[in-house]
Amino acid sequence: MSARRVGVPMTDRILEFLDQKQPGLKSAVWKIFYPMRSEVPIEVSVKPGSLGGGTLELEFEGKSISVKEESIPERRPRPERGL
Repeated sequence: MSARRVGVPMTDRILEFLDQKQPGLKSAVWKIFYPMRSEVPIEVSVKPGSLGGGTLELEFEGKSISVKEESIPERRPRPERGL
């Protein structure tokens, strides 16, 4: 049985785990997707160039994590307000 830290959200634990596996990767993460089904891996998107073009398949607390490079979508401009 693995010891969990009480009160630490899973996102924080995943970010710390990624930083242990590959230092500096924590700061490149921009999206974490948690699927509804437990058999589907958690998807972590990092900024392009962070992994050198590859993907990482990791095991974390009995769940698989898929880390891949993905570009950040462009922000839509704010709609102008008419006065």
